[in-house]
Amino acid sequence: MPFKSFRAVALLAALCALAGCAGSGNGGESFAQAGSGATLAFESVDGPPPQVFDRLVNILNSESQLRNLSIVSREASAAYRVRAYLAAEVNRGRTTIAWVFDVYDRNQNRALRLSGEEPGGKAGRDAWAAADDLTLRKIAQAGLSGLSSMVNGTAPPATEPVPPPSSGPAIASADDLPQTPGAPVSALGFAAQ
Repeated sequence: MPFKSFRAVALLAALCALAGCAGSGNGGESFAQAGSGATLAFESVDGPPPQVFDRLVNILNSESQLRNLSIVSREASAAYRVRAYLAAEVNRGRTTIAWVFDVYDRNQNRALRLSGEEPGGKAGRDAWAAADDLTLRKIAQAGLSGLSSMVNGTAPPATEPVPPPSSGPAIASADDLPQTPGAPVSALGFAAQ
């Protein structure tokens, strides 16, 4: 099997593991994992290179099972859809992995934004090398804890206002970030446009 084909098959398997895909007697329909409450589907995880993406998907899958979150395939109907974004930022020789989980309801309105930063240690040639399993697990735990709180109705109020619905997808933008003289410039900003 050529490497590209093998990689595509491996990536599909990892996505199915995250989405909770499983075959049933009805022609392979997807179903929710064990758990109660609203269903979630991960639409995308943007930013990390393939090797970090694959590890993050596995960690998200295991952490969602520990929290009894009902994760379904992105092709299935779900109460909420999650778009995750990660970025590796190097500042003064230290790497930080910034992350955002944008959560959308059935009407494609953003219901919640979860975000944070995890220190990744000293920067080398590849900033993503700082995204070790512990760092990715901290990101998954924080994000899934917020999702669990939202599903259970105990989420804290949003720290930033949720923008009005738009006709387009959420996109990355550095234009909307506040600029403070003398402060380091952040490389990650997201806005719905």
